[in-house]
Amino acid sequence: MELNRSHYLAVGASCIIAIWMLTGVLSSAPHEAPLAPVEKQTDDVFAVQVERYVSDQIIPELTLHGETQANRHVNITSEVEGKVVKIHAREGDFVKKDQLIIEVDPQDKPQRLKQAQAQVKQRELEYAANEKLIGQGLQNKTRLAESEALLEAAKAQVKSLEIDITGTQIRAPFDGILENRTVEVGTYLRMGTSVISVMDFNPFIIKGYVAEKDLHKIRVGAKAKGKTLSGLYYTGKIRYVSSQSYQASRTFAVELEIKNPSERQVNGVSAQIMIPLEKSNAILVTPALLSLNESGVLGAKYVNDNQHVEFAPVELVKAQSDGVWISGLPNPVDLIITGQSFVSSGEKVKPVFKKHPIKDIQDDESVASPKPLTAEAH
Repeated sequence: MELNRSHYLAVGASCIIAIWMLTGVLSSAPHEAPLAPVEKQTDDVFAVQVERYVSDQIIPELTLHGETQANRHVNITSEVEGKVVKIHAREGDFVKKDQLIIEVDPQDKPQRLKQAQAQVKQRELEYAANEKLIGQGLQNKTRLAESEALLEAAKAQVKSLEIDITGTQIRAPFDGILENRTVEVGTYLRMGTSVISVMDFNPFIIKGYVAEKDLHKIRVGAKAKGKTLSGLYYTGKIRYVSSQSYQASRTFAVELEIKNPSERQVNGVSAQIMIPLEKSNAILVTPALLSLNESGVLGAKYVNDNQHVEFAPVELVKAQSDGVWISGLPNPVDLIITGQSFVSSGEKVKPVFKKHPIKDIQDDESVASPKPLTAEAH
């Protein structure tokens, strides 16, 4: 009897649960429609951020690195032997051409010069007398030739002594600044002893070096700019382009001549030569937008009209503090500015403009008086 009662209880509980479930389905049926089957959707198109760049016409510059140099630099040496007796100018002084710098003891050279000059007068009288006797038939031509030779020897002796005396007075060969004096009063000089240097800085020179691939871009007489380490700019012209390369570096020497009325400058300071080249169309970008392809070619990635990624080699036209100017891209071009590392050439992408492209601004009536976009550095 208890077993049958358990059966009844179980059956009753099952019926109550079934009725509760049926009641919930019936009560919700009028309010909710049955859900349609959901299909799984996939989107493999990668989104990249792009910005439209429009090229500008610029004048690129070829920059050469080098240093300042004097126009002329002469190391003066002693032409005679003797002791230094006076110093009229010292290192750092500016001197004019033929200005006396150092005096060397002439010793007995002035007295010997007077003696040689007197001997010249004697030889002249002897020659004149022999010439007169020849005219009278009282002297032969041999005697006349001998007196003429003695006269010329006496004149040569005078000239030699005059040169020696001039050599005791060391003078500036041209306008310039004195450097590297190696003697003092009392120093005994021998012929060929280095005494002092004279450096001419008007004009002064910036000497740089150009790679062989850029040699054809430079011509003598072309205007160029120079910049020293102090940040000062100068204008001048190319006065020399070497025809012989340095074998170690395969570079060619280039000299920029700059007028310098102050006649003061420093030798050996780091400097640059900036040579303007032909006008070129380019865009200004941050170097972060540039990359190398599988072949090691420098270029940039952009999105074409079909929303596919393209890689184009570029040429660096000019570098400056806020970016680099590059050429070789379409104009205008939608450069990928974010996500270029995650997409490859030929891949279809979804471009998201950082700024509206020009054509979208023109189609949008809510935007009044749109301004043309120009290339910006990032």
